[in-house]
Amino acid sequence: MRILGIQGGISGGAALVEDGRLIRAVNEERLVRLKMAKGFPTRSIRWLLQDAGWAPESVDLVSYAGRRTFYIPEVQPWPGWLTGRESRRDLAASLTPFLGWSDGLWMGMQRGRNAASARNRPKLRRLLADLGVRAPMDVVDHHLAHVCGAWFTAGLPDATLITMDGGGDGYASKVYRARDGRLEELHATTTFNSIGDYYAYVTILLGFKAQKHEGKITGLAAYGSPIYADFFRTLIDYRDGRIVNRGRAMYWDAIRKIRAGLPADAKREDVAASIQRVLEDVVAEYCRYWIRRSGVRDVVLSGGVFSNVKLNQRIHELDEVDELVVHPGMTDEGLGVGAAYTSLYERGGADGFAFEERRLPDVYLGPRYSDREMEAAVRASGLPHSRPASLAGDVADLLVDGKVVALFQGRMEYGPRALGNRSIMYQATDPAVNDWLNQRLDRTEFMPFAPVTRVEDAARCYLGLAGAEYTARFMTVTFDCTSWMKERMPAVVHVDGTARPQLIEQARNPLYHGILSEYERRTGLNSLVNTSFNMHEEPIVCSPEDALRSFTRGHLDHLVLGPFLVENGTPDAKPFHAAHHEGLARA
Repeated sequence: MRILGIQGGISGGAALVEDGRLIRAVNEERLVRLKMAKGFPTRSIRWLLQDAGWAPESVDLVSYAGRRTFYIPEVQPWPGWLTGRESRRDLAASLTPFLGWSDGLWMGMQRGRNAASARNRPKLRRLLADLGVRAPMDVVDHHLAHVCGAWFTAGLPDATLITMDGGGDGYASKVYRARDGRLEELHATTTFNSIGDYYAYVTILLGFKAQKHEGKITGLAAYGSPIYADFFRTLIDYRDGRIVNRGRAMYWDAIRKIRAGLPADAKREDVAASIQRVLEDVVAEYCRYWIRRSGVRDVVLSGGVFSNVKLNQRIHELDEVDELVVHPGMTDEGLGVGAAYTSLYERGGADGFAFEERRLPDVYLGPRYSDREMEAAVRASGLPHSRPASLAGDVADLLVDGKVVALFQGRMEYGPRALGNRSIMYQATDPAVNDWLNQRLDRTEFMPFAPVTRVEDAARCYLGLAGAEYTARFMTVTFDCTSWMKERMPAVVHVDGTARPQLIEQARNPLYHGILSEYERRTGLNSLVNTSFNMHEEPIVCSPEDALRSFTRGHLDHLVLGPFLVENGTPDAKPFHAAHHEGLARA
């Protein structure tokens, strides 16, 4: 059975599932070059069908994520949440002090929204017909899509499945138990009680964009003290298996309450540390309760709140958890995958499904380009280039010499992380890299760059790996670092002593693994900086042309473009202390 899964809201995208196997996935932002592009993913669908060799009429079923079906025929940039004046939310916020919010009021409003948006479904079918796709269309629940996308790809037939985000289809979290090929819903938290929204409110208060920059708050938190945690728990808290909006506020009214409750001179680091502490404490207790109630100790997480890698570490460390899997496309960009698997599940597709065999081996599911296409692009750029016989060794030599090397190869990654096919690499010995390389890429970040480490070296670098080795392939959880790691590779260790690694196997990415192996032979060090290959506020690069443009704009030193090694004639100078690197290598 051929299923086309679609997400048409923020971070719109699509995926193809054939006979239960995920074969392609891409998000519209990568193709149109608009970060978190919102709208119907026309280009994604067109690319998927062409690349997989599916005739449009061969699609058996279309599955659309979200009962509140958006109709946005042309993709739009996503400016962030609660930017400008949004009339309904402004009105709701202004009435809140007088009427007050409640679960009942919220769900009544949500039912009205869903009913109104149902009128969009014939319009969506027309957009599909314009692409030649006339298959029947399911419309599936937002959180069930998060659950099914994660469950069918996690390799765990029995699991406690927990979703959590700002909100979708009226809910901010759902808990399911998977057992014997069946899902049982155990609990649902309405968006009125969304802790994800409270984290977003703080993101706005600290001068960043909600639903875009929450990761900056996570990084900033390590530099502060959680002295306002008790205050935040008067607004959002945990009680007897539930997350409760004690402040009874939403949107701008909630932001006003937070601002009024904090001192005027509150340091943003302390505010960030406080909301991070509350997030970790509340969600960890919530998860602990429902894992115990479920009775299944293998846990699968999905939804945007679980892009918070520090939170994921807390959940991994719960005594109730045996194995933790965080879905690689945990945010709404994974809903196309989830929609397809939800329709499969609702048609009995979990019966006899080989969960262990269908565990995602990697996330290289997007566009790839031929050597001929890459050579044409680099020739058109006019940049000097070669085709080395020993590419991994040559790149390792450049890294030892303190060069910044971008890596573009194979299929683009599915999900928000760059995992070796659209990455930037640098030695992990220079803590200053977080300042000067982010400056080159026009980024403002507070978390250090993440490390990439060979699977066989992981135990030397990280503590408490057991039960999260698989999910660490996708850079979705932090671990405490060993003393050896902290001393020798400080560039990838946060001030709190943690790192969020990608663990790489040779079979999954031979060139990437080979570069690490060659670098280790030369230096005695087994990890490198891995950061996403993109400029600030741009999506990760997709095409060779995107790669060459970001390479030159970011003033990087070298670019691996498939089999070619490209040199940038005019990279900016940067501080580099060779003696420091050599001393660490000998240690």
